[in-house]
Amino acid sequence: MRGANLGRRAAGFTLMEVMVAITIFALIGVASYRMLSAVASSDERLARNGELLAGINRALWLLGQDLEQMVARPVRDGGGQPQPWLQLDINAELPLQFTRGGRANPLQLPRSTMQRVAWQVALHPEHEDPDSPYYNDEKRYLLRYVWPMLDGAGARETALVQVVLPEVEAVEVAVRSKNGSVLNSWPDPAAPEERPVAVQIKLQHAQLGAVERWYRVL
Repeated sequence: MRGANLGRRAAGFTLMEVMVAITIFALIGVASYRMLSAVASSDERLARNGELLAGINRALWLLGQDLEQMVARPVRDGGGQPQPWLQLDINAELPLQFTRGGRANPLQLPRSTMQRVAWQVALHPEHEDPDSPYYNDEKRYLLRYVWPMLDGAGARETALVQVVLPEVEAVEVAVRSKNGSVLNSWPDPAAPEERPVAVQIKLQHAQLGAVERWYRVL
């Protein structure tokens, strides 16, 4: 009987063996946690980059929809002064303004199918509103302005503003003329009635850097 008990005790684990096994399991657990944490961080980073690229693509698509439907319809500003159908001036409050067609009218309302639009990089429209989550927000956004009328457009206060893309630090716009010149202002004083053949948009994004796209003017 004593011999059997001694045999059973001899078949068990020693304290050192138990401690070694616990250490091995702990190391495996730590390694597994680190691996899962790295995979989760990688997935989160990829998802964030995917959302960022999707936002850039949406912004460029919307810009393209506007630019590719430009129409040569001059307007009058709020003071009744005639303005060209395309205005490009990097020193202006709204550096890019133009008339576009293709305005949807599903209800067949008695209104024009054209509208006046403008693009700008600036602070969020609600950055001065104490009740807004964007109050005192110092980030800059790509903004799109749309006026409900053609004549009388041009003032930001009368426009509907759309926040298109966050973290855009600057936008550069240029046009290519028929003779191949690239100009940073329009109309061209040498040919005020001429129509450009393409418009270049270059966005400087806080995370992606420079993003450039050319749009053909039909």
